[in-house]
Amino acid sequence: MERGDLAAVLIALTLVIILTVVLSPPAQVHRQATEGVGVTTPVPTALPTPVPETTESPSPQPTPAPALTKRIIYTRDYYLFPVRFLPSDMNMYGFSDIEWQYDRSVAYAYIEENHGGITEPFTVPSPVWRMTSTVSATRTPERARFRMILVDQKSGRVLEGVEIRFPGSASKTVSSSRRSVYMVIEAENVDRFLITIELPPGSLQ
Repeated sequence: MERGDLAAVLIALTLVIILTVVLSPPAQVHRQATEGVGVTTPVPTALPTPVPETTESPSPQPTPAPALTKRIIYTRDYYLFPVRFLPSDMNMYGFSDIEWQYDRSVAYAYIEENHGGITEPFTVPSPVWRMTSTVSATRTPERARFRMILVDQKSGRVLEGVEIRFPGSASKTVSSSRRSVYMVIEAENVDRFLITIELPPGSLQ
């Protein structure tokens, strides 16, 4: 080979080597790319925790207080009263009962017991009012007997009387304006009785 041809070959090899070095990436860059150095892994976004919906319930309403505002109790001074015993015949009461003229009533006072006695005196702030007696007897209902009279404390006059045999109820309308009255009660084989004093609507206003 001639000297000129050999020089041309050497020059061509030199250019190839130079181009190879220039165009090839550095080893460190190639190693980082293959090893994943510098690659950022995306962080998953946290989803918001769902909050349970709350349904607002209405505020509880207070239970209405009972309309019975006065409790009648038995007295220990029964010997001071003009009438202390029940009449033998209760049929005389009830023939001239006053009819209740109202479609409803307002409870004013009550007595609830399981035995007889004489009540303390009381007054009712209405010229016309009603007594409703209810008798309960479950042990020996066939032998239950309830009797009651309403007495004017000053004169001793019996204003009304009630007799109930067996469990049941009865009502009496009373015409008595602010008199001091009391009840004489007898209860035989009775589990419980309740007497309510009822007024016409609007009497307490």
